[in-house]
Amino acid sequence: MAAKDAKKGGWRTLVAGGAAGAIDCCITMPLDTLGTQIQLQGYSGPVTATRAILAAKGVGGLYAGFGSFLIQSSAKSSIRFFGFEALGQMADSFGADRKTHNGFWSLVCGMGAGTVESLSLTAPTDRVKVLAQAQSGIKGGVEMGAMELIREKGIMTLYVGGLATTLRQSTSVATRFFCFNKIKTGMCDSLGYDVKAAPVWLSFSAGGIGGAVSVGLNNPIDIAKSKIQAGHSTSIVGSIKDVIVKEGPFALSAGLSARMPRLFLSQAIQFSLVDYFTKLLMEY
Repeated sequence: MAAKDAKKGGWRTLVAGGAAGAIDCCITMPLDTLGTQIQLQGYSGPVTATRAILAAKGVGGLYAGFGSFLIQSSAKSSIRFFGFEALGQMADSFGADRKTHNGFWSLVCGMGAGTVESLSLTAPTDRVKVLAQAQSGIKGGVEMGAMELIREKGIMTLYVGGLATTLRQSTSVATRFFCFNKIKTGMCDSLGYDVKAAPVWLSFSAGGIGGAVSVGLNNPIDIAKSKIQAGHSTSIVGSIKDVIVKEGPFALSAGLSARMPRLFLSQAIQFSLVDYFTKLLMEY
């Protein structure tokens, strides 16, 4: 049975994850831009940030850095779901009892998948995206692509903020998979569904809640990441201290008004579509 289940994953998980990530990007990117702008420019909320972006760059400003974000969203979703699956299978091969300790292994495999995702893709593409988004509310701001950055500052410039990105991503992915598995299983038990045949709306709800929880837990490190990648700071601790000293501790929640609904919707889309697409691909 294990071999049969593994056969149903593999490339199917990669394809399902990539498709889900691309769809997610097209729908939720404006909220990501707003969250970054609020963190970097200190806007009071999404409405103020939206007005500033529209005045400076028009509707296109809400999609600043879209190319990088599309590649990032699609590829990292593939890597994340495939990595989680592969790490789970690796744990099984070593005799781990994942069913008995489901929550623990969801956290471990999620953290591993998030780390791989960040180092291989998210850190460099996020650097390009954040630099572009930082210019979206500024008239005359020039958006630089990855190749321009490399020519000007060398390839390692793409990994500015890499540690902060990895810390954010590993903890976020671990939290999302943990919440998703616990919430989906609990809802299936309560409503009488088989977990493997659960309706899409149930995966949508569980994925969305996991995304929202992960944002609430690691928003301070996301603020530090954005400031480092935009060139406003050089260290995680320094960024957080600077925010607290200048704006007070509540400023560490900056961007949540845009990030929380975005990550709820983003992860709801990804988890439900990965489930849906994987089921469709099981015929091949």
